Amino acid sequence: MKGSFLNPSPGALAFGVLVFTSIVLVAIGPPTARKPPAIATASPASAPSQVAGPGSALVSVSVDLPDDIVPFPDGPHAAVINANCTSCHSATMALSQPRLSRDQWKAIVEKMRATYKAPVPASAVPDILDYLNAMSGKLPVSGSSPTPSDRSGGTG
Repeated sequence: MKGSFLNPSPGALAFGVLVFTSIVLVAIGPPTARKPPAIATASPASAPSQVAGPGSALVSVSVDLPDDIVPFPDGPHAAVINANCTSCHSATMALSQPRLSRDQWKAIVEKMRATYKAPVPASAVPDILDYLNAMSGKLPVSGSSPTPSDRSGGTG
């Protein structure tokens, strides 16, 4: 048997696919006949301020950061610290830290490089430490509280 309804020849199968495709395309119509979906003019609903799941909840919080574009003040290697540290820290935040020893500053700088992947080359670390150590001598003794107007943040 050459071809039957239950076993069509390849030519008959191709003809059937062509007829079906033509019918679908005529039913859809040309692209210009369709209207684009309407764009909502109302403002979108705001995101929920709290999302809860089994055993946990996430709460949206708004944080106002200080607008501090002041560079680090003059000191030994100020250009190095301005080039490497202000991409993540404001000068006010860094200089509002308690007085630290050179070894303590080194531990903090190395933590930022290793843990937080701060893009500070190893060759810049000694210059940064020189600056921070020199500026620490001008800072309040560790344990004393910063001035009430200081809202610049934590230790990095």
